[in-house]
Amino acid sequence: MPEDVRWHFIGHLQSNKVSALLKGVPSLAMLETVDSEKLARKLDGAVETLGRPPLGVMIQVNTSGEESKAGVEPGEATVALSRVVAGCPHLVLKGLMTIGMPDYTSRPENFACLQACRQEVSAALGIPASDLELSMGMSGDFEAAIEMGSTNVRVGSTIFGARSYAANA
Repeated sequence: MPEDVRWHFIGHLQSNKVSALLKGVPSLAMLETVDSEKLARKLDGAVETLGRPPLGVMIQVNTSGEESKAGVEPGEATVALSRVVAGCPHLVLKGLMTIGMPDYTSRPENFACLQACRQEVSAALGIPASDLELSMGMSGDFEAAIEMGSTNVRVGSTIFGARSYAANA
């Protein structure tokens, strides 16, 4: 790939893989799935240690309340994001994201919840809401997500085919 390509990492990142990712992808511009303060702090330290430019991040909010989903709870989003912004100077908050249901869809209330979180975070941190992206919507529901304000959709299964989930034993 040309050197000017800027990559986004989408998906769960284990904190013990942070340095490998940052070293292995020097043109990484954004990590779209920061699902905990612990991960944010680990990223911040690695960005500083490696002398990289600040890394854009999107914080995952568990809008569906599913136990299988990671991310901050909607009611805790403002506090968690405030701590990340204040305590991680090598990260740049680019927005909020949520993961859809296992069938690649989300309910409209999941999207409305993320919009509400963005408004609360915007007001609390003094960041214009328009400066915070909303990454919501996947192959099965991207049209609804766009109608509800998504600025970033993930359509991997449309391109690569649906995932096969292992059956629970």
